[in-house]
Amino acid sequence: MRANMRAERARLGISLREAASLVGVHENALTRWEKGEAEPMGENLLKLSHLYQCTPDYLMGYTDDRNGVAVAKSL
Repeated sequence: MRANMRAERARLGISLREAASLVGVHENALTRWEKGEAEPMGENLLKLSHLYQCTPDYLMGYTDDRNGVAVAKSL
């Protein structure tokens, strides 16, 4: 599950329908992204991050910092 996506939408107090409309996708797509059944790619991920005012890495659960980016671990 992409808990950060759902949490950010709740933080802004917007419905699934409103968020989907603002991003320009069907509600089913946003539902699948929030459940982790599919991932938003490219432009849609950027639109979500702009709407929610956080980084794409945070939305995808790669970092716990709303404004941070994930850092790759050294091997």
